[in-house]
Amino acid sequence: MTQTSTPDPVRFWARIAPGRLALRHGGRAFTYGQLDAAVQESTDAFLVQGLGAGEHLSLEFEPQHPLPFAIAFHACHRADVLPAPIGTSLTPLERQALRERAMVELVITSEAIGATRGKAPAVAREKTSAAALESAAPTVQVRDRRLDAPAALCFTSGTGGEPRACILTHGNFFWSALQSARNLGVRPNDLWLSCLPLHHVGGLSILTRSAYYGTGVLLHDRFDADAVNKAIDAEGVTLLSLVPPMLERLLEGRRGRIFPTSLRAALIGGGPIPAALLEQAADLRLHALPTYGLTEAASQVTTLSLREWPAGLESAGRPLMFTQVEIRDSDGQAAGKGVEGEIVVRGPTVMAAYLEDEQSNASAWAGRWLKTGDVGAWDAAGRLLVKDRRIDRIVVGGENVSPEEVERVLREHPAVADACVVGIPAGSWGNEVAAAIQVRGDEVVTIEELRRHAEPTLASFKLPRRLMVLRELPRSPSGKLLRRVVRDRFRNQVPEKELT
Repeated sequence: MTQTSTPDPVRFWARIAPGRLALRHGGRAFTYGQLDAAVQESTDAFLVQGLGAGEHLSLEFEPQHPLPFAIAFHACHRADVLPAPIGTSLTPLERQALRERAMVELVITSEAIGATRGKAPAVAREKTSAAALESAAPTVQVRDRRLDAPAALCFTSGTGGEPRACILTHGNFFWSALQSARNLGVRPNDLWLSCLPLHHVGGLSILTRSAYYGTGVLLHDRFDADAVNKAIDAEGVTLLSLVPPMLERLLEGRRGRIFPTSLRAALIGGGPIPAALLEQAADLRLHALPTYGLTEAASQVTTLSLREWPAGLESAGRPLMFTQVEIRDSDGQAAGKGVEGEIVVRGPTVMAAYLEDEQSNASAWAGRWLKTGDVGAWDAAGRLLVKDRRIDRIVVGGENVSPEEVERVLREHPAVADACVVGIPAGSWGNEVAAAIQVRGDEVVTIEELRRHAEPTLASFKLPRRLMVLRELPRSPSGKLLRRVVRDRFRNQVPEKELT
């Protein structure tokens, strides 16, 4: 190993601790020795299929197949193939668009292998069963991996526009793992519960950091509050990652039961986190740590530390080791505490670039700093306060409105379970505030009631003028609000209520 490379982590731990748990899903488990053998078999099968170093391979696995996904992901690295995870909840046309954006040569699922060259329709090179893959003779030599070599093409969530393919390197994932270890610590018996989609960086980074640590991952098909609570109580889970709606349902499922001390921490990210929710978790002795991150930085950028908890629950914590964060004002200068501006990031976890996207790459960087498009400020203690997405801010008559501020107030209404606030064009006024809400049970609420509820807290220009009641707010698989979908609903459909 040199300073610019690392060993294959699965092979490393297979030699050091072959009997240590690596992955578990349902009633099936892999030790590191068993995982290494499975990864080698899949790597050799890639060679049999004609895959060569540097080719792009999309991994499109159903959520109920997390073990094959993990094995295929590690096998891509061993074969020097670049994986592009794509969620199966997308339509065929959406998936094809992402394949083309990722310049994918081959599509692999847990059931079969097919090929797609260029922009042509998918044409199967060969349909290969799992049994046939496992019969391939070992041929691929396990080599060290360069830290500057691409490790994955991860798509941004697309909450504000079209998803972009981020080139994340082995170094990005390696340093992300070190940063998290510095913040949370690592214990040999750690078991990280993964209930986030593996095709998103939040779920994928659980696989990569655990492989570097030589620790275990408990894989769930999806988030189920009862199943997660059972795993926490009875299966030795020490760490987990959640988005705010998951945390809310997890706490509801506890019904006041205290969390066991074996659960060391839960990372909470992916969107705004009500401080009251984190305080409720603290009351049940759950170390729920707010975190701010993005696909372009291989997941975490800032995270509240266990040393500071429960102080700072209203923040997203401090920058992780070797990551630099600044708040830039409208003149592009670093802002002081309490001053809002754009969050910019630099450090070893920041992506190499967007794949073949000259326009996005030109606008994403200010020198060596990544411009996140998020608005934030430093609190008095030097922790990051994330306000909202700059592109989501609503301008009403020359005044800036933070949608997340309005959403927080609306969610405090007893009839409102969830809220999404967007701006709708309104002539010379610029925009008007529109709110889509999800009510609790059979509750009924009007826009007039919501405005009366919000008036003591919000300025009049921040109050919603249009209301749409939805059974469920649209969210990405990683739990982020899809504001563009809500915005399109308001633009293209007649809302249920409008203030005249």
